[in-house]
Amino acid sequence: MHSVVIFLGENLKKYSFPGGHPFSVRRVELFEERVREILPAHENIIISEPTRATESELLSFHTAEYLDFVRESSKGGLGYLDQGDTPSFKGVFEAASTSVGSTLKGLRMLLRGKIDHAFNPIGGLHHAKKDGAAGFCVFNDAAIAIVEAQKAGLERILYVDIDAHHGDGVFYAFYDDPSVYIVDIHEDGRYLYPGTGFRDELGGGEATGRKKNIPLPKGSGDLEFRHAFSEVEMFANWAEPQLVIFQCGADGLGGDPITHLRYTPKSHKLATVSLHRMAHKFSQGRILALGGGGYNLDNVSSAWLEVVVELANKE
Repeated sequence: MHSVVIFLGENLKKYSFPGGHPFSVRRVELFEERVREILPAHENIIISEPTRATESELLSFHTAEYLDFVRESSKGGLGYLDQGDTPSFKGVFEAASTSVGSTLKGLRMLLRGKIDHAFNPIGGLHHAKKDGAAGFCVFNDAAIAIVEAQKAGLERILYVDIDAHHGDGVFYAFYDDPSVYIVDIHEDGRYLYPGTGFRDELGGGEATGRKKNIPLPKGSGDLEFRHAFSEVEMFANWAEPQLVIFQCGADGLGGDPITHLRYTPKSHKLATVSLHRMAHKFSQGRILALGGGGYNLDNVSSAWLEVVVELANKE
């Protein structure tokens, strides 16, 4: 059996936008309820307290000017941090820092061999740019984790993103970086925010061929996902990664209020089974899973449970 740490706690729940925003605390509350129900049957699932990132950790990816902007906005909590998707609120700087800190805590536990797998439900905030918020994402914990892994000496980092939205903040930040292999399944950008992520984007310079987008048409379900994930498997096995970062957004499931895909939780199970097996082959089992999007509460908890239960099983 493999140990899986899940970050849960009141400070992590504070990353919740006000005023009926789709990214609210209820997403993680329902998931936590369901996790605690299965804990007696899974002794190897460990609940860990979240932690805040330091300013130097945030600065490893974001600009100092942007950090100052978020910190100042966090005091009054008014207006938006971007063009209208990501509202400010009092304490947003600390809440967003906790998302990053928890992801980094999981990464360090993996790198030290203390656990096999880690899951941060309020992680995978893949739209945030070096100098700005975007798409409900204030700080890009996934990108910061990649930088941290590089500093630890890893030369082959695999980032797999199955969120319905293209992970543009990660994809383009490392577009020319040959140490970062990225494969992203998402709803076609012609129909969904952020309008990016096309087949002909393969990476630049020495990274050419190490980036892969798999856009799917509206209405795609488990069958289309399975076909797409066969490409992910080939790409991942070719990469032979030393670390797998898995952004497992649940907004591709049917019934999500802001997307147009029709997966069921079976797609999350399929992806996790495959990546789990591959991680134990190449990366000493190291999988850092990040919750990402998902705005139908039952979908979110069902999909994420598939992920953590599979990670807790034997490979």
